[in-house]
Formats: sequence, C-alpha cells, structure tokens
Amino acid sequence: MNKFSLLLNGLSDLIFPFSCAVCHKGLEVRLGRQYLCAECLGKIRLIIKEDICSCCGKKSAISPCMSCKEKKHYFKKARSAGIYDGVLKECIHLLKYNKKTYLARPLGKFLIDLACYKQDLSKAELLVPVPLDKRRYRERGFNQAQLLAAVVSKEIGIPISTSLHRTRNAPSQTQLSHQERLKNVKGLFKVARNNGVINKNILLIDDVFTTGATADECARALLTAGAQGVNVLTVARSE
Repeated sequence: MNKFSLLLNGLSDLIFPFSCAVCHKGLEVRLGRQYLCAECLGKIRLIIKEDICSCCGKKSAISPCMSCKEKKHYFKKARSAGIYDGVLKECIHLLKYNKKTYLARPLGKFLIDLACYKQDLSKAELLVPVPLDKRRYRERGFNQAQLLAAVVSKEIGIPISTSLHRTRNAPSQTQLSHQERLKNVKGLFKVARNNGVINKNILLIDDVFTTGATADECARALLTAGAQGVNVLTVARSE
C-alpha cells in the first residue's frame, strides 16, 4: 500500500458512515475517533492488575515468573495493554492483514494509557518500533509497529527512531516453538550508525508479545549500539 492509498483509506473513513470496525454496528457518536462500539470495547481483556510478572508482564502468581527466573532478558520490563484474543486480536488482524490502518489510533491509545499508568515506562526518551522485513513491508505497505509508535509519539511527545532494522528476511514466528523462535531471530536485528540511541532509555513498540524472543533480540541490538536500557510496550500478549 503506497502513501496515496493510505491517504484514500483515511479519507474514506471520513466520508462513509461510521460503524464499529469489529461488529459493524452503527456508531451514532464516535468519541475520540475510537472506531469501536462500547460493547466491543467492553469485551477487551485489559491487563491492569498487579498480579503479573514484574519482568515479562504475563499473569503470574509469582514474580518474576518461572520462565523469567530461568532466563535473563535483555529488556528490563515488558508490558502489554491486553490479552491477545477476541476483539483485541480481531482489531490487530484488521490492522495488519486487512489494511485497516485507522485502527492504529485506538490501539495506540491503549499503549498511551498503559505507558502513563506504568510510570517506569513513561520515562522513555526514545520510541523504537520493531521493524518489518522488506518483503512483508512491500506486501503490506506499512509497518504496524511504526503506525502505533507514531500515535504514541504524537500524544506524549517522545521522538521515534527507525534506526533498528532487520539484517535479513526471516520466516514468520507464528507457527514456531519457543526454541525455533529463538533460533529464527538470532542476529536478526541491527542498529544503524549515527542512530541516536546511545545513553537513551528506549521504549520498544510492537503489536503482540508472545514468547519475547523478538523483543529480546531487538533489545540486545539496541544495548549493543549503546542504549542505556530497553522496556517493551505492546498492544497485546498471549496468556
């Protein structure tokens, strides 16, 4: 999708009748350009309680969870706005695979609320979206993580760096086991020279956190390039 197509996508939303992106129910009033009806918003399982792992952010009776006790992460903390199922999963799929780029705004709003709620995340000095490989970018026409980061940046004034990039195309992580994911992303990310990340507190932005393999490898690359620390913020995470 080129820039002209993205512009038309946004303009069409202004011209045609408003309806919920998920259930298609008509929206009489669209407060804050949410694009979701109150019923669908109410079905999203937000992660706002404190009974989570202090490191990876998953629901856990102990903190840090057993997985984080066994493996040291390169990122400091990872937090997600909600559980990757139901309405939230549908919204992310509509954004990524159906080119409903306007959904970046309400999804980005979830990230903003979470970043402000967790004060340790709000101290970030630089936003870094997880990059797509070139092949997927050509197919999709955009990077959903970059769209989300743009929403966050505009609202809370933290600049974005796109200096993190992929060194090669790699298979999708979706159907891979944890060990396969680790192997798949090893050495996958690199930070460009004159990157501006040196001594910066980084907030890494992505749509979904699954095993943390991608986030860890991104954080490793950023720390190698001189970043002071890396936290991770995603719209959703698996249970």
